[in-house]
Amino acid sequence: MEEVSNLITRKLETMIKATNQDLIRSKHKAISALFPYAIRLGRRGKQRMADMSLRAAMALGSRRFIWRLAKPLIMGLANTQSSLSLNWLITLASPHVSWHDKPYDGSMVTRWAAAVSAVPYTEEVGKSVVGTLLHIASVDSLRSHIPVGIWTWLEEQPTLPPGCSGRSRGSGGDVVRQVRALGDTEILKSYLLLVWSEWDQVDDRPSGGLAEMQASIREDFGGAEMWGHREDLIKRLDHVLGELDRGLDYLQQHKPSLDSHHIPRAETQYSELKRALLEIGVEAMDALARELPKIIPFGLMILTDTRRTPLDFHVRSASPMSVIRLERTSLFRPATWFVHRFISCLRPPVSSERPRYA
Repeated sequence: MEEVSNLITRKLETMIKATNQDLIRSKHKAISALFPYAIRLGRRGKQRMADMSLRAAMALGSRRFIWRLAKPLIMGLANTQSSLSLNWLITLASPHVSWHDKPYDGSMVTRWAAAVSAVPYTEEVGKSVVGTLLHIASVDSLRSHIPVGIWTWLEEQPTLPPGCSGRSRGSGGDVVRQVRALGDTEILKSYLLLVWSEWDQVDDRPSGGLAEMQASIREDFGGAEMWGHREDLIKRLDHVLGELDRGLDYLQQHKPSLDSHHIPRAETQYSELKRALLEIGVEAMDALARELPKIIPFGLMILTDTRRTPLDFHVRSASPMSVIRLERTSLFRPATWFVHRFISCLRPPVSSERPRYA
């Protein structure tokens, strides 16, 4: 029997390496029938068949087919301990679960969180976990069951695929509020960097994600000390807007479901977010200019002239032949003058102009 299992596994592996979807599609009934047996082998520490079966389903690209395979795995192991290999399978299968359509309860989220926490990080695992996390967070009845520690996966910032359902659903106002409530600026920034994408729009309904993100920019990313975070967010928005500039034909090559309304609507949303970041940056610099004179001791004056005369000079008696001539009179300026000059160099212009990408 073991020889037969090994033979089947090798054939599955060959189909996957050949990326022959027609061949995989012709064998999908056999793959479905074998999968429960593959799971039993996995529980005994022989996970290759289950691994190859799931990879074949993923190569086929059919969410219904993947879910048909994954459902008994996820449902059957909801309240049980499992091996690392099965945890890995649960992790990879979880993005294909229709979390929003089925009456899942908190135990499913808890089981999923336990599985992904036991799996070593890879880029593939990171994509699966973050995509699933955002999907689960978009479901009102499941959101509160997400363990706090799982949110730290956002900081890995894996590259999510264009068709990631978690990202497309995870920009709602309730999700933004949940992430803000964690009180962790790094997680919040990572979340925004992930959901801001040329492939998806932001929920712009009243009290939706767009309004909550704008509030977060004002309340969570204000102040001079947040300059670096604002810079990271602006760079991401510039990238997204640059990709949108490449046009619908380019985007549809990677996500065919996009329609003609996507680009103008997305450009408007992301331009508003960038404008909010630029404006809060100007306000932060102006506030710093007002506060610095209070920090500097009253009456402190700075000596300067156009030739930057050094201040560490020594007065000596002049020789009878010396002639001293002052070319210019040294100027005394208050410290605030230099603060404003410095800030004027750093301040980003508030403009709707943005770099265009080739």
